[in-house]
Amino acid sequence: MDIYIKFIYSLIIVLILAYAIKRKGYLDNTGVLVSSIMAFIIIMGTDLKWLLLIVSFLILGSLVSRVGYSKKKSMGLYESKRSIKNVLANGVVAVLIVILYLIGILDYNMALFGYVGAISAATSDTFSSELGILSNETPRLITNFKKVEKGVDGGITFYGTVAGVLGGFLISFMAGLLFNDYNLLWIGILSGILGNFSDSFVGALFERRNILNNEHVNFICTLVGGLSAMILYRLF
Repeated sequence: MDIYIKFIYSLIIVLILAYAIKRKGYLDNTGVLVSSIMAFIIIMGTDLKWLLLIVSFLILGSLVSRVGYSKKKSMGLYESKRSIKNVLANGVVAVLIVILYLIGILDYNMALFGYVGAISAATSDTFSSELGILSNETPRLITNFKKVEKGVDGGITFYGTVAGVLGGFLISFMAGLLFNDYNLLWIGILSGILGNFSDSFVGALFERRNILNNEHVNFICTLVGGLSAMILYRLF
């Protein structure tokens, strides 16, 4: 596709997407702006299929965040809109992978697997956090399995873990269909789980002590997901 045609085509898609996100209330104004810039980089550097994956994460994350609205609100854990911090923490690794592909550091397949792994990890973590909090189980700290209160950083439940696997599966299954490569399914799921568990470990070790904040931990989650997927792709 001619670069100028692709530029116009990408701009139109991003503007339509920004309007839809704003209308649905998925993100606040700065979140819409930054996500639009990121979307433009992704679609200009790759194609629409890559963009569909990260948009799917946004939609799925917004949907599960609204599950159990009343209970989350009573616990003070409900976020009505995602902000720029959420957008960057969950999406910047995926965009960096696209940029590394554009400048020739990563080849196409390595970038694709890393991209899917990063988004799978973000989705897995979001499902665990948003659905796990609704469980009647008492969370246990991932580092020593001692019981902790709900909402404590690093606390995990069986229900939340299963929800995380489901989130990673949904994104990875979609990636396998879009790119007709079912290695993306199992590698995406595994890397998503690894990223999710790393989020809990880092949360327990550092976020609880206020050394890192939630956005730092989410960034590490997606970084581990992306790197894990690239390593698994090379190995298998």
